[in-house]
Amino acid sequence: MKRSRVTMARTVLLMCITFAAMALAHLHFVNTLRHERDVEREQQLQHQHDEYIAHNQPIAQTTSSTTIQNNDPTTINNGNTNNNGTKTEPAKTPEFTVLLDTDLTTTVRYTNGTVFKAFKPAFYRDKNKAKKEMGSFMQTLASRSWLTTTVVSSSSTESPSEQDDEEEDDDADAAQGLQPSDTFLAYLPMGGGNNQFTTLQKAALLAKDLNRTLLLPPVSPSSHIKTWSGTRYSDFYNLAAFTAHSGIPVLEWHDVKQTPDDPPKQLVNHWADFAEELPCTPNGGIGVDNKNLYDHFRPQFLLNFKATVPKEDTTLGTATEYEFARDVLLKDGGGGGDDKKPEMWKCLSAPYFLVGPEVSGRSWAEVGLHLQFNSRIEGMVDEILDKLIGSVPAPSTPTSTGAGRRPRRHPEFIIIHLRRGDIVNKCKPGVPESECIVQIEQIAEKVDEIEKKRRIQALSGLSDSNAKNNNSDNKESEKQVLQRLPVLVTTNEKRPEELRKLEKLGWIMLDHGDVAHDAQGKVIKSKTTKLGTFSALGPYWPPMLDAVLLTRGDYLIGMRNSRMSQLAAQRGAAWHGHTTMLM
Repeated sequence: MKRSRVTMARTVLLMCITFAAMALAHLHFVNTLRHERDVEREQQLQHQHDEYIAHNQPIAQTTSSTTIQNNDPTTINNGNTNNNGTKTEPAKTPEFTVLLDTDLTTTVRYTNGTVFKAFKPAFYRDKNKAKKEMGSFMQTLASRSWLTTTVVSSSSTESPSEQDDEEEDDDADAAQGLQPSDTFLAYLPMGGGNNQFTTLQKAALLAKDLNRTLLLPPVSPSSHIKTWSGTRYSDFYNLAAFTAHSGIPVLEWHDVKQTPDDPPKQLVNHWADFAEELPCTPNGGIGVDNKNLYDHFRPQFLLNFKATVPKEDTTLGTATEYEFARDVLLKDGGGGGDDKKPEMWKCLSAPYFLVGPEVSGRSWAEVGLHLQFNSRIEGMVDEILDKLIGSVPAPSTPTSTGAGRRPRRHPEFIIIHLRRGDIVNKCKPGVPESECIVQIEQIAEKVDEIEKKRRIQALSGLSDSNAKNNNSDNKESEKQVLQRLPVLVTTNEKRPEELRKLEKLGWIMLDHGDVAHDAQGKVIKSKTTKLGTFSALGPYWPPMLDAVLLTRGDYLIGMRNSRMSQLAAQRGAAWHGHTTMLM
């Protein structure tokens, strides 16, 4: 019995030693593997850093890097084909000069003047060194001279292309600055892209009334686009022209502080360790108790916004009253006296909620009207329309659309913004969808009404033309106007039964996805026209391209409950004189 117990004890001890050895071996293996992965990751990050600098082609340097392939369905790529469907050389990598190379970052200047900072792997390992390398947002804002401009006006009788170039040059020259600015109004974006634009309009109006430079955040992540970082408004809009024509100076956050666009997990999971505090007044800090800050873009710029409440104020009003919020923000803290210098920094969390008798009208007339798309995105839309419906010769007498680039002329067309997706879920319980959402059948009737009016006008024009003359040009014009117009549809509708209705009507459904292929490499037929922009350009470009397209339709049919449709109706009517209607 005693011997068996000793034997058992030895066996147990041997098993323990064996398991301990196995555990140590496993731990060594895991540590070795982890080290190898870390080294490999470090090498990958360094390679990505070098490649990122070499291939980070600035938006402003590219005039037409995106073209449409001449195949069916329509696709867009990054310049590998031309409009004839033939292969072309890829765009040349822009030349750059290294301005500063440290252990943590590399700062370069491209040939077009764009300054860009790339972040090395070492940046993410030491938060204190990283914060020192980035610098303080507020200190940078206070220590540098930021130039603003005044309102300019121009007129010309030159050709459209020459005038476009000269106008953009004039706008850029004006926006390079005549007077230094040292007082700023910041705001925090709220909601999806179109609600963010509404917020921008009201914030810009506040900046104008406060006589401050508007600090413009990026088009920011939201429930619709879930990314780490957003993208500059200047990627899509002509900010120089906006400043020149509105008189509202603008400075983008990217110009003050550059941070990683696509950081590794060690920053994503611990971004607050790299952040600095910035004060901002929540709307609730003016008249109501709600102290919420709408600050979804703060991780991108490594900022922790600190809610600040203005000093006790006896002025009567509420947070949503524009005039009240403006008057509170007009008051500067600190000592008194007529010569007291205004505070450099003012921030309001959500101007989106501001209302007043004139806010909506002024926001559009003084801000939105002048904030037009830039030549790059207008050129992309020109290429899309060239492929889908063709183009027509430019008029002999140029016409002006105000600030920004004149789009190319195309045959008349109808465009529909059919909002679906999340809106379908907003019908009240018990209310059928047909009673709370505009149906495709109703939209088809509206298209028929447009065509009926066109037929009446065509027949009326035919009678007038016959009374005057009967030349071949008039006949050709009459032949064209009597044809039904192509109908383009931008929609987030995914239900097959609804897509079949659109297909049955012969309407062109635009889709920013890629062409799909079967196992043999053949194109899989799709109900929608594939543009390929999402994979080529990223998630922020498709909705912006749709926004431009909606302004181009000679007839726009939009949804009354969609902010995107509302903006498109305002833009199309004001910029191009198009017929717009909301259902």
